[in-house]
Amino acid sequence: MTRRNLIINTRLPRISRVAIAIGLVSSVVVVWLAYQLGQIQAGHNRFEARAEYQSLQNQLAQVETDNEELSRKVAQLEMSIKISSEAYKLVEGGQQDLQATILEQQEQLEFYKGIVSSPNQEAGIRIQGFELLKGDAATSYSVRLVLAQTLRSNRTINGFVEMRVEGIRDGEPVSLNLAQMSGSEPLSNRLNFSFRYFQGLRTVLVLPDGFAPQRVIVKLTPKGRAAKAVEETFDWNVRTS
Repeated sequence: MTRRNLIINTRLPRISRVAIAIGLVSSVVVVWLAYQLGQIQAGHNRFEARAEYQSLQNQLAQVETDNEELSRKVAQLEMSIKISSEAYKLVEGGQQDLQATILEQQEQLEFYKGIVSSPNQEAGIRIQGFELLKGDAATSYSVRLVLAQTLRSNRTINGFVEMRVEGIRDGEPVSLNLAQMSGSEPLSNRLNFSFRYFQGLRTVLVLPDGFAPQRVIVKLTPKGRAAKAVEETFDWNVRTS
């Protein structure tokens, strides 16, 4: 009987496992390559998509930066417009104030021209200005008087002013003095004055209901034997402003 030696090869299973592992890895690689190929064929590539996504992120960040810069510029422009508007208002108001000042100075200049008399002007007291203004109540009026005398006179002049308003009431002519136009407050029938060059006087007239004024008669009576009284008549013209 012939005896055969049994030789067992232990390397085969190990090689098989390696081959199987290599086959699995190859399969995975093949599948991954097939997937990528399919993505490329479908017009989509993960690397390109990632690069495009990053590009979009960069663009978005730039847009946000630009938006912040534009918002800052808009805020600056709005502030600049506001400052320009306020400056224009100030300039416009300044021009109006300047015009009002110039007008007032012109009026004062005319006033002082009237006071500075010519050599031929007769010395004495006179009514330099008369003005009627609407009062607070419906039938109340404010009267402003400016009295003056020539600059050639250095003495103080004293005296009083009488005033009456002529008009129509119930179809009849009526003449009212200061005391009759005092309203609820008692009013003297005369206004006193005392000045060297000029003086402003003011009083309030309250007319009775149904009385239609037509004219105002103002009489100045200076004290002194040589002094002459002065009387002038003014139409009832009320200044609106």
